[in-house]
Amino acid sequence: MSVGAAADRLIRRYPRWLTSMLLIATDEAGYGPKLGPLIITGTAWEVQGHPDRESLDRLFSPLREPQFCGEIPVVVDDSKAVFKPSGGLAGLHAVVSACMHWCKRPEKSFLSALPYMVDEDLPAIRGTPWLEMLCHDEPWVPLSETKECLASWQSTGLRLVGVQSRVITAKVFNEFCEGGANKADLLSQTTLNLVKRLASEYQGDSEFIDVYCDRHGGRRYYAGVLQHVFSERLAQVQTESAKESSYRLTGSGPDLSVRFTVKGDRFSPVALASMHAKYLREKCMSALNQYFADRCVGELKPTAGYPVDADRFLASISDIIVREKIEGKHLIRAR
Repeated sequence: MSVGAAADRLIRRYPRWLTSMLLIATDEAGYGPKLGPLIITGTAWEVQGHPDRESLDRLFSPLREPQFCGEIPVVVDDSKAVFKPSGGLAGLHAVVSACMHWCKRPEKSFLSALPYMVDEDLPAIRGTPWLEMLCHDEPWVPLSETKECLASWQSTGLRLVGVQSRVITAKVFNEFCEGGANKADLLSQTTLNLVKRLASEYQGDSEFIDVYCDRHGGRRYYAGVLQHVFSERLAQVQTESAKESSYRLTGSGPDLSVRFTVKGDRFSPVALASMHAKYLREKCMSALNQYFADRCVGELKPTAGYPVDADRFLASISDIIVREKIEGKHLIRAR
């Protein structure tokens, strides 16, 4: 089929093909652990027309196909499915590298891109001693080695326009919860504020904004937090079922459709957000483990930060906590 014929077919399939939609997808890493930061990432996409979910799955299908960045095999999927600690960060690093090239970012390395990736939380990261090593540099996989992968991902006309993350340190996490809120509130409010920021930054001439989120733990009802974050709009419930909670936000600017879906990370844009969040979370945990290993007498087994193993780790570094005068609420999540 010629390019022109393919375009005609797409116009017939999507009556509003000549319009554009901003799609935002979010996911998190580190919601359950006791140590290390909570990471929330949003990916922002320019999509032609206003296709339904089934059509979007077809548009994003190239991301689910195995590719190579140089000699590194990559595939976009839920980070829990594609990342194994024993395999290292090469695959996630390659995917993040390719995305930075896709967004046409000028930075050549992790360190130089960090102010773009986590600009709002950079002061908190640099003010946390065990995260300072996060800033150790690592060059991105070169553009020349990601070109074939990117050509496949872009083959259906998708355009990744931005990827941004929040890094919520234990100190910030605890300060939020001190007022009586809980970590579910923190996750939902931070996620939706990130969505609001991405929408403001990238909506351009988009006539629609569709937002896809993995469901936040067992939370089923989001109208209140949506109305709180988007106070200038009216939040209307579309459905609040066991599988999905969906809402329409109307007011000034393009309408927003927001969905929180069980196993939402099966949708490729959400999966890509999951992979970025996991990449940053692993970078943070590597820095935390190295900080305390450098100050420990004898060997210190690293931790992923989950509650039982976190208690083991904290017992092993108790003398370091005292010696370095580390406040517990700056290191350990209270909830």
